[in-house]
Amino acid sequence: MIFDQGEYQKLVDQAVQCSKEFVSEEALTTFQGHITDKLNYFEPTIMVYGTYNSGKSTLINALFGKDEMAKTGDYPETSEVHGYQYKGYTIYDTPGVNAPIAHEEVTMEHLKKCEVILFVLSNNGSFEDENVYLRISDIVKTGKPLLIVLNNKKNSDPDSKETIHEIDKINLNLSKIGDRAGIKNIEEKVSLVMVDARTALEGKVEDEQELIDESRILQLEESIAQLLNEAGNTVVLNTLNAYMRDFIEKVISQIDMKIANPELQRVEMLLTSLEKLKVKSEIKVKNMIHTDINRLESGLREKLLAGSQEGEVHQYLEDSLNGITSRIESTFEQVSSKLREKIEGFSESMQAIHIEYGSTDIENNQNIQNDASNLLEDTIKNSLKNKKLVTQVTKEALLQLRELKVLFKGKWEKTLGAYAGKVATVVNILVGAYEIYQAYQSHEDQITAQRQHVLSAKNKSEEIANHLKHDLCHSVDEISTSLFHGLIDNFRKMSLSLDENNQNLLNNKNSLQRILAQLS
Repeated sequence: MIFDQGEYQKLVDQAVQCSKEFVSEEALTTFQGHITDKLNYFEPTIMVYGTYNSGKSTLINALFGKDEMAKTGDYPETSEVHGYQYKGYTIYDTPGVNAPIAHEEVTMEHLKKCEVILFVLSNNGSFEDENVYLRISDIVKTGKPLLIVLNNKKNSDPDSKETIHEIDKINLNLSKIGDRAGIKNIEEKVSLVMVDARTALEGKVEDEQELIDESRILQLEESIAQLLNEAGNTVVLNTLNAYMRDFIEKVISQIDMKIANPELQRVEMLLTSLEKLKVKSEIKVKNMIHTDINRLESGLREKLLAGSQEGEVHQYLEDSLNGITSRIESTFEQVSSKLREKIEGFSESMQAIHIEYGSTDIENNQNIQNDASNLLEDTIKNSLKNKKLVTQVTKEALLQLRELKVLFKGKWEKTLGAYAGKVATVVNILVGAYEIYQAYQSHEDQITAQRQHVLSAKNKSEEIANHLKHDLCHSVDEISTSLFHGLIDNFRKMSLSLDENNQNLLNNKNSLQRILAQLS
């Protein structure tokens, strides 16, 4: 990943400059401080999250092998977030899911800043608390690596039927909440490790290897290390961008609320909503593409290594691409529906203002009243036109996506056609190498041929996957632009026609929205 820290700092400085009039000095200081720390220390951080009395603090103590690193207790005592250095990383102990509101707000704010989440459950608690699984699904939606730690407070046999049933129950509840939240195969996106935190702590403090092994704390440590390695710079940057977006979106909302003109305020609130929907839609679809294409690449590599027939490989690619484009189409159809709903709601709110203008008797300002009334009528008519425009643009954009599938197919058929000859050559080499091995008891040539085959399959599957990923993401940008650009431009013109006395507010808002666009 290429990341220019200096350019990113410029975006932060611009955001701060545009936000000074609308947020407190304390909020700006907190925002700048976190960004500066993260840019200087560009490493993922770990957050221990979960329910009270699940053993979060005991787990932290067990990881460090010290009895009082984190304060333990059965009841919430503080809203503070404590950070500890863990193997070169920072691990945070936070208030739990079912904390008092003030404490929970602190937790949720810190959740935005951390990259790797350890969610602690206890096997002596209920697995039916829907709120717990809702929190887990919210984290999964962010794309952050998540590890569920099932703390074995009952000291059950990890291989017993009871324990297996408990883990199955967790996975079933995850699956149910994932289906409701629109997250396919959520249980596959979340890892689960069972550990006895109390036994682990005792084993480390007393240096009893048998207790340490029995507690399964070493397996947990390996899983944490794997998550941190997988997180890397990309997850750090994604979390940083999300933190920036959250801050800027709150500032933009504050700007909208400061607009005195009621019609202009509604137009600007709609524009804010449209910009936000545009960015979130693009991020959602591109994340889906990355996940699906990575899965496609893995399956393609397996087929090439297995020596699958060219027709079978073509069919696999075509079926995979059809599935991906169908999900893209479905997502943008949902976006289109949301756009129509937003415009319809906007038209209704402007109609209400229009009625208010018509029923207000202002003797000395009758001309102003009439001008405003006429302007509102035009605004409502234009909104309804935009609503129809969304439907038409959606059809055209999705038709464009379907046409691109034909181009994609041509690309992979050409590259696979060239690869077919290589596969045949590699197979011949393998046969020849095996004969050499039989005759001379030497397997060096065979190993070389095997490596050539593996490397060739890897390179070709990655080449095709990268082509598809690039072209699909480019197509998403074009569709998003088709859906939103004309619409947003129309409402911006409407904003300018309504009131020219709020340009300082709107200039700051537009600058912040340009920063948001760069973060996506």
